[in-house]
Amino acid sequence: MTQEHRSHGLVRRVFLGFDRFAGWVDRVARVFIGAALLGAFSLLLFQVLVRYVLPFPVPWVEEAATYLSAYIAMIGTSVCLRAGFHLQVDLLRDRLPVGGQHLLIVFQNLLVFGFGVFLLRYGIQFVELGAGQTSPSTYFLVSHARLAMPIGGTLLMIQAAVIGGRAVCAYIDHKRGVPGPPAGGQLYDT
Repeated sequence: MTQEHRSHGLVRRVFLGFDRFAGWVDRVARVFIGAALLGAFSLLLFQVLVRYVLPFPVPWVEEAATYLSAYIAMIGTSVCLRAGFHLQVDLLRDRLPVGGQHLLIVFQNLLVFGFGVFLLRYGIQFVELGAGQTSPSTYFLVSHARLAMPIGGTLLMIQAAVIGGRAVCAYIDHKRGVPGPPAGGQLYDT
């Protein structure tokens, strides 16, 4: 076995370990999203019931549900990316040869990774801007709600790196004439 093949095997093993870690992160994100959806639904149901029982609404409930919605949306982008649920136009990809398809997926995920960097960078600045500030109607810290942006950006970067890495492995395998699925089994988890 040549040094090149051994180094490629080591890189692939490291990547597969990162892929497993990203899968664990994805499962935690899915559980969090489910709990947040249940929490937002419960809060809004509580708000509706309280309006009929008490003469006044509880002011913090709608705001808490709104904050949870931000987390659901931002964390949900990484879950949808890993599962391949985002809107896709396959017209160009289907007309490319197999190697070109893999390179297009790498390029797409580089763009997504760049967007994740944008969310992380400016999300941190956005959080710092609201540090210590409370919301107008309640005493929730605004920075806690704004944390959804850098968290979502980080998770998006992790999953874009995995899908791009899977496409690179598939491209390398295709060039070597190795049949079969890419390193992680497939490009997207379904």
